[in-house]
Parts: sequence; structure tokens; C-alpha cells
Amino acid sequence: MLRRRKQQQGSMNNMTTIKPQNKEEMSTRHGGASDSLRLVQNRRFTYKELEMITNGFERVLAQGGFGRVYDGFLEDGTQVAVKLRSHSSKQGVNEFLTEAQILNRIHHKNLVTMIGYCKDGEYMALVYEYMSQGTLQEHIAGSDRSLPWRQRLRIALEYAQGLEYLHKGCNPPLIHRDVKATNILLNARLEAKIADFGLSKAFNNHDGNYVSTNTIVGTPGYVDPEYQATVQPTTKSDVYSFGVVLLELVTGKPALLSEMEPMNIIHWVRQRLARGNMEDVVDVRMHGGCNVNVVSKVAEIALNCTALASAQRPTMADVVVQLQECMELDEGRTRDFNTDDSNNDDSSWNYNAYASGQSTDVSRNAAFGTELRMPTVGLRLAPTTR
Repeated sequence: MLRRRKQQQGSMNNMTTIKPQNKEEMSTRHGGASDSLRLVQNRRFTYKELEMITNGFERVLAQGGFGRVYDGFLEDGTQVAVKLRSHSSKQGVNEFLTEAQILNRIHHKNLVTMIGYCKDGEYMALVYEYMSQGTLQEHIAGSDRSLPWRQRLRIALEYAQGLEYLHKGCNPPLIHRDVKATNILLNARLEAKIADFGLSKAFNNHDGNYVSTNTIVGTPGYVDPEYQATVQPTTKSDVYSFGVVLLELVTGKPALLSEMEPMNIIHWVRQRLARGNMEDVVDVRMHGGCNVNVVSKVAEIALNCTALASAQRPTMADVVVQLQECMELDEGRTRDFNTDDSNNDDSSWNYNAYASGQSTDVSRNAAFGTELRMPTVGLRLAPTTR
């Protein structure tokens, strides 16, 4: 089990403290955790134990900047994913600590569960719940794993609820800073959970507007242009990135399109909506299974999220409410592209509401500690909402 280090006088007392806004309210709103996972959560593993769990690191699930992710099984048969840091990884100890310490303290049904960690000599690893259906990106891009519209809408809502928790359920708020389709994992029930908190930042000023940073981080195609200009991320930076993901769900296309020359998906969508035909925008794999009004509304939400000025963007709480309304509307009769109903305006795909015109580098995170002992920071336990 992890041990909480007593706060020391001096700079440690000045560190940002994450605590519940309202523990009872947030717990009721966001649901509960799996008992089996909570029993083993925050366990400290040795490298030898990881070798046993993964059967000698036999099966690779994924590979990224941090290192490889391996399939594994705990003693009780619980399947897990083991993310082992590569010695040649460009992502450093600071990102490892940030992710471990954040996931040690915040719990929500739409955040991936960290079961434990390993810091054994030169070996560093994080152990997560197993998400059998991979990333959202794999389902959007893969022709053989295409998601039906209603499932896409549900995933969008769950993603939004997870971000709302980071922004409103934690005090101070947490900014993810790398919201994208590959950082949403899906379990066997296709429930969405946010992953990869290595770049996350807590507000560390008194007025709660932004976090001071020296480096722009994120993924091309998803990064808020206002953040790029000011180098000051806000919760609205996450909102912008979420809007890009929404457009990916609607169109089935990546954040950056490589038609002739690279084009941001936002510009691509706006150009086609300017022509007044929604059919040009919607993923062709969903033709025949979409509610026209709902798809149009979700596209509108996405474009509001990606407004150039952050002040014009909704909050994630606003987005959650709007997507919940879309879910309710989607429960009505589904119209498809093959419906010939020229006398009913609802069956038309004309939509002209928006006819208008990389590097992942992290500087020292002032909000979190950088020592290797876990946990090391002055953060209070956030609401247990699983």
C-alpha cells in the first residue's frame, strides 16, 4: 500500500492541494468503483512481481512514448495492463509521478483506474485496469470496428463527464492538457474512460484562471490556439480539444486530414457545412442509422467548443447537459439518408448554421512533487466517486 508522506514546512506547504468540492454530491453524481479493483488499488509492485504478472512481459498491448503496455493477470485472476517505462523513453520521471499521483487521488467512473505502481531501482511502471476494447481512435479509424451513432454519442457523453469531474470535482481544477481520441480507452461494455494524465496540471494561482507554464504540450490538431498563443492552459483548452474529438466522432476522420495538404478537421467541417449539406460531413459508415437532428446538434456543440476565443466556448458542465439532451432526443425515431420525405423538414440534411469562414515536452510541474517515493505531494484525497 502506498504511504502518505507528512507535509514538510516550507515549499511543501505551498503546493496545490486537491480536495473534494462536495464529497457526498460528487459521489452520488458520478457513481461507484468496482470493489475488486478498489481492494488492490494503490498497491506497490516489485519488478519481479511484474514479471510474474505479465508472464515475462510476453504480450504487448500497445507502445507509446512512455514505453510498452503489457497484458497481465493478478493473483486473483484480475486482468490488468502494465505500462512499463522504457529506459530510452523521452517522457521523464516527472510525467510518471504526475500520472501516478493524480490517479492515486481522483476516482471517477470515466477515469481509468490505477491499481498500483512500481518503482524498483531503475524500473518504473504503472498498473491499470484492463480496457479490452482499446482506444476510441482505433474504433473511429478502423473500418472493421466502426461504432454505431448511438454508441458514439454515449462515449462522447462519458468523456465529457470525466472532464467535467476534472474541472469541477477537484479543487483546484485539473487540466488534462492532452485530450484526444487515443487517450480514451473502452472496456468490454464500450464504456469510455480517460487515460494518460502525464501532462495534467492543477491550477496553482489564486484567481483560478490559468496555470503558469513555460512549454506548450499536447498533440497537433487538438491543441487550443489560444493556449498556443498565450502558453497559459485553462479548462477551456480541454474544451477545445474535446470539440475536436466530437468532430472525429461525427465525421469518422482524424483531427488532421492529409487531403492534398494537411487541414484541421474544424476547417474541413466548417467548409462543408457552409455549403448547407450535413451529409457531406457525417461518417458514411453511419448512413442509415443516424437521427438527423441529433447529429446536427452534436456538430453544433463541437463547433462551439472549438471557438477561437475561449470566452465563447461552453464549460464541460454545459457540454454534459447538452449531450444529455442529445441522448434523450436520440431515443426518438431515427431517420436515415435513404428516407424520402420531402415534405418533412426534419429529414433534410441541409445545415448552414456555421457558414463562416508537436511536441510533448514538460517543464517542472510546480503543482506536484518530483521525488520517487509515493505519494509525495501535498494533495488531499479527492472524492471517491467510483
